[in-house]
Parts: sequence; structure tokens; C-alpha cells
Amino acid sequence: MDDEVVLTYKKKKRQGRVRCIAGIVALIVAFFIGFLIGFLAMKSKSEDEKKKSEMHDEEHEFQRRQEEAKKYHLDFQKGVSEARLNSSLMYFSEKPHIAGSPRQKELANELERRWKEYGFDHVEQPEYKALLSFPNTTHPTRITIKYKNGTIIHQIKGEEQDGGSEKAVQPFLGYSPSGKEEGELVYVNYGRVQDFEQLKNLSVNVTGKIAIMRYGKIFRGNKVANAASYGAIAALIFSDPADYALAGGDPKNTYPNTAWLPASGVQRGSLYTFPGSGDPQTPGIAAKPGMYRRSLKESELPPIPAHPIGYGDAIEFLSRMKGPEAPKDWRGSLDITYRLGPGYNDNDMTVSLEINNYYEVKSIFNVIGTIYGDIEPDRYVLIGSHRDSWVNGAVDSVSGIAITTEIARGFGELKKAGWKPRRTIKICSWGGEEYSLIGSVEWVEQHEKLLTERAVIYLNADAVISGNYLFAMSSSPLVKNTLLEFTKMVDDPGAHGDKKTLYDVMAERDPADPRADPPKPKVGNLGSGSDFAPFYQYIGVPAADFRYRGYNNTPVFYPVYHTQHDTFKWLTKFIDPDFKYHKALTQFCGQLLLAFADTPLLRMNAMLYAEALEESLKSLNSSYGDELKSHSTLGLLESAVVKFRETADHFTKAQNEMEKKIREFEEPSFAELRRFNDRLIKVERAFIYAYGLPGRRLVRHVIFAPSKYNLYGSSSFPGASDILFKLHETGDTNAVDLQLSIATQSVLAAVDILKGPY
Repeated sequence: MDDEVVLTYKKKKRQGRVRCIAGIVALIVAFFIGFLIGFLAMKSKSEDEKKKSEMHDEEHEFQRRQEEAKKYHLDFQKGVSEARLNSSLMYFSEKPHIAGSPRQKELANELERRWKEYGFDHVEQPEYKALLSFPNTTHPTRITIKYKNGTIIHQIKGEEQDGGSEKAVQPFLGYSPSGKEEGELVYVNYGRVQDFEQLKNLSVNVTGKIAIMRYGKIFRGNKVANAASYGAIAALIFSDPADYALAGGDPKNTYPNTAWLPASGVQRGSLYTFPGSGDPQTPGIAAKPGMYRRSLKESELPPIPAHPIGYGDAIEFLSRMKGPEAPKDWRGSLDITYRLGPGYNDNDMTVSLEINNYYEVKSIFNVIGTIYGDIEPDRYVLIGSHRDSWVNGAVDSVSGIAITTEIARGFGELKKAGWKPRRTIKICSWGGEEYSLIGSVEWVEQHEKLLTERAVIYLNADAVISGNYLFAMSSSPLVKNTLLEFTKMVDDPGAHGDKKTLYDVMAERDPADPRADPPKPKVGNLGSGSDFAPFYQYIGVPAADFRYRGYNNTPVFYPVYHTQHDTFKWLTKFIDPDFKYHKALTQFCGQLLLAFADTPLLRMNAMLYAEALEESLKSLNSSYGDELKSHSTLGLLESAVVKFRETADHFTKAQNEMEKKIREFEEPSFAELRRFNDRLIKVERAFIYAYGLPGRRLVRHVIFAPSKYNLYGSSSFPGASDILFKLHETGDTNAVDLQLSIATQSVLAAVDILKGPY
């Protein structure tokens, strides 16, 4: 074989080996690539399965927590005890416990002891120093009808005459100045501004006279302030049987034979015309020991002496008056001819008042019990009731204490069984409410920044069982539907026929629209006069207030209000002998509190605020349409309300999608929930104007607040309404534009809060 052939053979042989090796390498590489792809695919599949499993576990855990919460809530309902409610009501109403008294401190200590025993994480008693007033027992008040030669015809000795507790404070009006006055009486009906204006039209002059008026319609402090502004030198206030003894004043028809007020019953109360202002000497500043206090002269205390009397005494004064007969709608049900005065049918007669009260700074104690939240400890849901009463106060407000204490006990039982609320719960007992909401106001002032950031809702339990005819509620628009949903979950003790629940009976007896079919219960707007005011109208925390009221199948205000007859005996004899109403209200308030504490997405509805704003505008136009025609700022407010509705609609659709996920047990992230929940809470904050309403710097809610001239009811756009009410006197149209502009800016601020993205 020649050399060329050999070389060619060897070359081909080497190429074959190379190709073989390359093929083997290719096979090995292909094998490893295939193996790697398979491994990675299996790993990815395994990770996907693991991820899905973890997601399933998370969903399962979320579902488990939701179902567990429902079980705990049901356990609370079942555990409410009529016997324990009875025991608490009896203990806390056993003795008189006016603000600042030693008994108040005893009751505070008892609540602290109980709540610690129930297992609360923290219980405290913050102390405040507050200006109070009391009757002088050394030189007691005397109100006398006498002849000018000094002979006494009738005298009120400043004390009730039918065996009240020896430790009960004698009838007086808180913060009334002392003073001696003598002169003629003028009857001024309820003491409203329109009543004094009507007297002017009838040519009856109040200047230099003593005004005598009946309780009802407006806050007593405003009655006296109105009298002073029209020139009266002093005032007497009585409880007319037309308002407090509907069966008449005959003893057989009044307490102790029935629930109606007897002739000797005297309604005490505060005259401070800035309810919700707290301690008169420290407005805007928490009255902690050592803090600055303004002088009495600067404290805007009542201007003229005033005193309460029973209708048994009132008849002695009114029956001796001369002058024209009172208008028909001014006449009560005393068996006399109601006359306006001034003066008396005997020209030698006169009336003298010697009112002796004194001011004193005393310690006020709140009790705050806290159960820390497990997931959102920095968000607070609160419920509160005040602890002080003018006398024994079984209704006002021991019924509230009994209910909040039973809620505290029930929550303690849940906690011992393993329950942890999602959010922090605070149960509050306020001191000094009766004088000027002192305990709650001072606490809110002290913690304003904290509560503005963290408070979710405040529920108020003041005088919750004052009757047995009708359950009534008032609240922020945000939660009205939620309240109604929960009334469907509690049986009404007055159930009859097919009317089983609180909702059913409310819809029957107090429908929002009687023409609707089916009717829906009414839920009012918040006014003032109780401890929700500093939360709602000072810092913009959504709030709600509840009470069962009415007697003898009528929705009347309870007749023994602020008298010595508001006792355990009265309440258990005529209103709730078996504590069924107390139980129903405990179940309702407790369930509501649990829902706001545990529900991931807050049950609040911005669209309800849109409806409320539209209704408020309608009300403003209805009352003052003629006066508003020339104000272009009204158009700006109307446009802002339209914008709010559009934005609230978009927000609510996104909120409903989130709610749907939760119902399917798909847990949103913490951040997602915060975005929705904080917007809902802060809508209410948007309506707080830092500088307050005209003449009321500590009332700051520009949509819903009491009118300056009627502190019980709620007024729509109260800043503008108050200015418009007096516009015929002041002519200050610039002030109207200012208030409408403030309201517009607040509504647009709420729009900003609700805007997407979600």
C-alpha cells in the first residue's frame, strides 16, 4: 500500500474517532440537558404545588380565623346574664353618686377591680381637676312668695319633700350663680328664642323680671341664657305634667303608683351652655393636675341665678299670675289658667329668690380598660358610659354602666377561652358627664393626636334603658346600615305577632318613611348632650348612640329624669323587671363592638354619607331658601356634594370587590385593608374644621352638630344654619358665605380622601 493511501486511511480513521467521540459527547450533553430540563420542570412544578399549598393553607387559616371569630361572637351572645345585669344595676345605683363625691371614687375602684379580674390587659384611672358646683347646705336656697310686708304665702326650702336619700344632693342647677332677686314673674313657655320673640310681639316685657318656664324642647342652659339675653334677672324651671305626667298630676296616677313624675319631683341638671366643652376653666386643654386654669370670670358661666322646682310648687306661682292668657300651645296640663304676666293678681305680692350655690375644683376619675388587638393593636374601637348621676341614677346612667360592665365580663370570658380581637378594644367609664361631659372631653383633649390617628369608632351607652317601648339609635351616616343589620340579630323583648327582632319593632313603631313598603327603621343624626360629642364633633371619630325609651306604649322621654325617683325600684318596677331589655341591649352593643373589633374590612359605607350630604343640603334650602338665593357660594357647596357622590360611588364599588374576596376567604394583604379602612375612618375627620363653629370653638363638625340654639337635636350644616337663624338681626351675609365656603372645603377634603387608586 503506498504512502498516500495509508495516510488517507489513517486520516479517515481519526475523523471517525472524532465523530464518535463528538456523538458520545453530544449524547451526554443532550442527556444532561434533558435531565436538567426535567429536573427544573419537576422542581418548578413542586414549587408551584408548594406555593399553591401554602396559599391554600393561608386561605384555610383566614377562613378558620373568620369562622372562629363568629363562634366567639355567638358565645358572647349566649353568655349575657340577666342576673349579673341585675346585680350590677343594684350595686351601682344603691347610693347617690354625684360627680366629685367619695362614692364616685368607690365606684371607679370597683370597676377597676372587676376589669382586672376579667383579664383586661391594662386598666387605668386617669385623674382630672374640674370646676363643679353644689348647693350650699349651710345657707340653703329659699324661693318665696310673700306679701311686701314680709308675710310668707308659700316657700320652697330647696329640698324634696318625700323621703329622698339623706345623702342626695338637694335640687339645684349646676353652675348657677348665687344671687338674691325679687320681682314679678313672666311665663316664657319653654324658654326658646322663638318664645321670647313671641312675647315681644305680644308686648310682654321680660326685662327686669323673673322668667318662669317649663322643661323640654331645648337644653336648660340655653333656656336660662335666652332669658338673660332678653333682660330677665333670674329664672325658675319646672316639669309640667303635660311633659312628665301624661296621666295627670293626681297622686294615684304618679310615682310610686305609676312611672309618671309626682308633683314633688325636681329635675336637676347643668346650666353650662357649652356642653361638650368639659371643664369650664380649661377649654382645649386636658385638666390634668397642675395645668393652667382660666379665672371664673373668663369661664363663660351662666349669667343669672336659676333654680328647678316641681310642678307642685310651680302651680303656686303660676296660679297667682295676672296678665293675658298664654297662647294655646303654651298651656300645660296644670289645673290653672296659664297667664303670661308680668305681676300677680294681688298687687301686694312679690316673689323673691335667694339662691346659694358654690363652686369647687374637684377630682374627676375615668376608668379605661384595654384589651390589646392581635393584628392591628394600633387601631382602637371604644365603648363608654358615664358613671356619675345627679342622685341614684338607675337609668342615667347606671343602666349604661351595667351593660358595659357585662360586656367587659363577657369579653373577659372570651379572652380566657383563647379569643384575641383583631383591633384593640377600650371600655370607658367617664366621670363628670352630667356637668359638661367632663371626663370624656378631658380624655379626648389629652389624647387628641393619638385618637385622631387610631380611633375607629366610639359607641355610647348613656341611659340606655329609660323605657320599654322603642329602641332608638343615632349615628354617623357611615354606620347606619350596619346598625340596622345588627338590630336584625337581636330579639326584641317586646316582640309580638310577626315582629320578632329589634329591627321589626323599630320599623313598626318608628319608620324612616311610613309610606315605604316594607318600612325601614329610622336612625337619627347625632346631636349633643352625651359622651359621643367630643369623639364625633371635636375630633371626627365615627360614633353611635343607643337607648330604649318610652312608657305606656308611647315614645315619651322618661319622666323621672334627673330626680330622686330615678332608682333601682322605679326602673325594675315599671320598665324592666326581668332585665330582658338590659340583656337585649347588651347583646346588641357587644356584638356591634365585636364586629368593629374583628372584621377585617370595616363595615362602613361612604355612599350613606353622600345621601346624608344631599339630605342636609335639601334641609338647608328648605329652611333658608330665600336667604340663600343671593349666595353663589351655595352653588360651590352643591357642586362639591355632587363630586362627593361620584367619588364615593367609585370607592364603594372597589370596596365591594374587596368584600367579595373576603367572603370567598381570599385574604387581602394588610396594606390593602389599611388603604380601605383608613379612608373610611378619615372621611369623618375631613368634616372637622380646626377653628370650630361660630361662637363654639370646641364644636368642630361642619356637617352634623347641634344648633347653637337647640343643643339636643342635630342641625344640618350647623355653622351656616346658626348664622342664617340670626340673619334677620345681624344682616351679616359675609358670615353666611364664610360658613358655606368652610363646608365646601370640608366636602372636597373628603373627596380627596376617597379618591383612587385603590
